[in-house]
Amino acid sequence: MAGKIKNSLSAKVFLWIAGLLVLCSLLIYGIVMIFLPGSYTIVASDRVSDQIETLLETLSQTGREEAEEIIEAFCQSNHAAVTLSDGASHLTFGSVDPESVARGETMTTAADVQLAGAEGISCLSITAPVSAGSELTMAFLELLPLLLILILLISALCACLCSRVLVRPVLEISRISRRMSRLDMTWRCQVNRTDELGVLADSLNVMAERLSIAMDELETANQRLQKDMEHITELARQRRDFFAAASHELKTPITILKGQIESMILGIGSYKDTAKVLPETLREVENMERLVREILAISRLEMNGLAGKREPVSLSHLLLSVSELLSPLAKEKGIAVHREIAEDVAVSGNASLLEKAVHNIISNAIRHSPKGAEVFIRLTASCLTVTNTRTAIPAQDLPQLFTPFYRVEKSRSKTTGGSGLGLYLVQTILELHGLPYQLQNAAEGVVFTIKIRPDP
Repeated sequence: MAGKIKNSLSAKVFLWIAGLLVLCSLLIYGIVMIFLPGSYTIVASDRVSDQIETLLETLSQTGREEAEEIIEAFCQSNHAAVTLSDGASHLTFGSVDPESVARGETMTTAADVQLAGAEGISCLSITAPVSAGSELTMAFLELLPLLLILILLISALCACLCSRVLVRPVLEISRISRRMSRLDMTWRCQVNRTDELGVLADSLNVMAERLSIAMDELETANQRLQKDMEHITELARQRRDFFAAASHELKTPITILKGQIESMILGIGSYKDTAKVLPETLREVENMERLVREILAISRLEMNGLAGKREPVSLSHLLLSVSELLSPLAKEKGIAVHREIAEDVAVSGNASLLEKAVHNIISNAIRHSPKGAEVFIRLTASCLTVTNTRTAIPAQDLPQLFTPFYRVEKSRSKTTGGSGLGLYLVQTILELHGLPYQLQNAAEGVVFTIKIRPDP
């Protein structure tokens, strides 16, 4: 019980207010009980003195027979005893309670009075009760239990009302503060007051709104940071995989070159005929050179990006130039190239990089199409598509085509495919230019699509 009271503000306020009300009530009751009888005695004495003076004045204007009636009436109304003496006779009127006399709660006054029509002066002796102080004290003591119960009930009721009025906003603010400690800002402090507690509640509401906004911004920033970290991690993994694959791709031709050169030096077998072997060695060196150039180009792109080299580039002229450049390769493979190129279609970017990307896309379409197939190049104001017919890419290979050094043809022969960096280079260039792309199988063949601008 003590622990509950210690931890409850409502209980503390209730007990303090109730205790103070009870104490104040008892204090006031005690003061009244002590000082009221004495005050009443003074008031009663003054009242009796005033009535005695009135009686003396009245008697001075009346005769003896009428005086007796007036004195009798005075005694009855004041519970007093009066003795009228004229030297020859003594008349006594009324009586006084002996207990009042014994307690000393009487007042005795003697005065000379000249009755109308009388020859001599009469002596008037008056004894009257002047205080009921002891009765009042006893009455207060008898009423004390009942009054004490009333004091307790009224104090409890007042303390309950006061504690609710005073403590409720404090409890509301305390509840809100606990929710704030749990970083829960989905609340509003409903304390409709204009005093300090109301100002505190309004301040909490304003602080909660600002904290909620700040937490939302931090959450958004944290999500962006997490995505950036995931992207950086993925880039790091891709870079590791890229260099691992590049090392593997370079290791094979280097091993071949080393073997050929050593065989020529030692004059082993057919390698004695250096005039025949050297052209093969040269082709292998050229393959290595092409692979190194592609690796360096990708590294420069990843390090420098566009490096601010943006300018209007005419895709229409670029496609015409690249398709003319690749026409001998198409004729060699017996592939017909059809062009539907809109005029004056331009994008902002690096002309040499875009030319490299378009060159790789079209050359891949020609290289990986069977003899007698067709390649369609279509350019509109919003889209570029390159379609090579009579071919398809296995579904399991489609997601991996833009991975460095990935090839659908697994023998990795230079006579049936390139290094596997062409589409990766295309992806890097298009992403730097912000051009969405897609490679997919269609009914007519394989379609490479580049979105130049959103559809209207």
